[in-house]
Amino acid sequence: MPHQFTTESTFFNRMEEFGFFDAIADRLPEEFTLVFEIARILEDESHALTQRLAPILWQKSNDIPPPHSPEHDIIPHLPASEEYEASLIDNLRDISRIYPHQFLLPEEVFYQKLVERSLWLPKPKAPRNYRYQTESEQFAPDSRKQKVYLLFDTSKSMQEHYRIHLAKAIAYFFLRQNMKELGTVYFRTFDLEIGELRTANDMHGFEELISEAMHLRALGRGTSLEKALLTAIADIRSASMMGEAEILVITDGAAHIDVDKLRPLLGDTITINTVKIGTASITPDAKFLQGLILTGSSEDVKVVRDLQQKLRDLEHQIHNAGSESRRGVLRSEATYIAKQINQQTERIGKRIAERYGREIEDISSTFIQITDLVPQDIFRLSEDKSEELRLLTAEMLTTLINEPSVEDLKKAALLSDHLELMNEHHSIESEELQKSAKELQELLEKILKEGGDTTHHFIELSEKDEIQLSKMMQKKSNALVRIPIARLLRLLLRRIKRAVQRIFRRRSGIK
Repeated sequence: MPHQFTTESTFFNRMEEFGFFDAIADRLPEEFTLVFEIARILEDESHALTQRLAPILWQKSNDIPPPHSPEHDIIPHLPASEEYEASLIDNLRDISRIYPHQFLLPEEVFYQKLVERSLWLPKPKAPRNYRYQTESEQFAPDSRKQKVYLLFDTSKSMQEHYRIHLAKAIAYFFLRQNMKELGTVYFRTFDLEIGELRTANDMHGFEELISEAMHLRALGRGTSLEKALLTAIADIRSASMMGEAEILVITDGAAHIDVDKLRPLLGDTITINTVKIGTASITPDAKFLQGLILTGSSEDVKVVRDLQQKLRDLEHQIHNAGSESRRGVLRSEATYIAKQINQQTERIGKRIAERYGREIEDISSTFIQITDLVPQDIFRLSEDKSEELRLLTAEMLTTLINEPSVEDLKKAALLSDHLELMNEHHSIESEELQKSAKELQELLEKILKEGGDTTHHFIELSEKDEIQLSKMMQKKSNALVRIPIARLLRLLLRRIKRAVQRIFRRRSGIK
């Protein structure tokens, strides 16, 4: 069957979901296809990493909805007595059920309304349930993850140990699950600065958000986690539909946050879940401790402030002392007080250091820390994977030679980049796959240089197609596939010809 592997390939289907076929505005992220390999790991529910992330990735471990889920209340029909609407009385026997404030009416008015049957009472009403089909693989609304705020760390340290790729894979699964349930997702990146707010609440919005997340790069400085959380809380509070939202933080950094400031803002309705990649940690510096002693409210901090005030009073007394002997006594006392301050400050520093930079653990309902990925797990090609790639590469070669299209060129470019990535980091053991991968790369470069000319066919490449293919095939040296001067001249002539044709059509239309 023609295109059997190309059509059914998980690789190409996933690349399409990631939006890598349409990315031409900017250079693609480094080793961008690596997210596909990590996603394959997370799809294996028996893998230790997947089990560790299960509370985030697979929240639907059973079919029993949580206690407050509308599936308990909306899908089954509610008893009529649980919903009411105002209605006029139908019978004198209903007088005991009327709204109580009507008994305050003047007696004549009350009896007049009673005779006219114009008194009001709450009448039971059966609720209207709008049911939906849950058999669809793409759309099955569920109340459990309807409102989510995703904070994605793009600090420079995320480039290390493939953390950005793992974070993207986690975000992909998380967003895809919410796309299936068609909830509402808010999304921001953060490093030293906070990224622009992105939202998704329909299929198109989720597809765009997934693509945008897959194209992120880790280039920022610092990790302003507290600022990101405060921004997220403010966004949630300003949107009524985001009430009782969950915040998911994906980060690799250790950052200090003021828990006492955040808890009241979170209230009882907003919860935080966190995935921390790596084992980064920080310690409080002298400047932080000084600020804490000036503004802190704990008892040990207050003791230090009192000692500091005593030391200042002693220094003032030393300056104004009338005799040298009196100064000596005061200096001894000041030395003792200073020693107490140092000891107490050191104890506070040790206590703070135990949780400093780890406060997010205390404020998170679910906190998952995972170690950095082992490269062998990502780049290792099993025999089955190697054979799948071999068949896919062989079919792409045949397709490009016999029945090529622009779409096939884009697929081949992504496949070639992925094969080079796997071979560079792990070395492809199959000699046949190595040979096919080299042939595919050489053929693609030849097609692009010659403007779409294959062995038997000529593919009309638009300027957009050529730019996109060049970016897909760009290497780590940042060099694009070179296009000969003759090809550039043909592009220029084609552009001039089109401009002349547009002018001619415009003038013909005027006449």
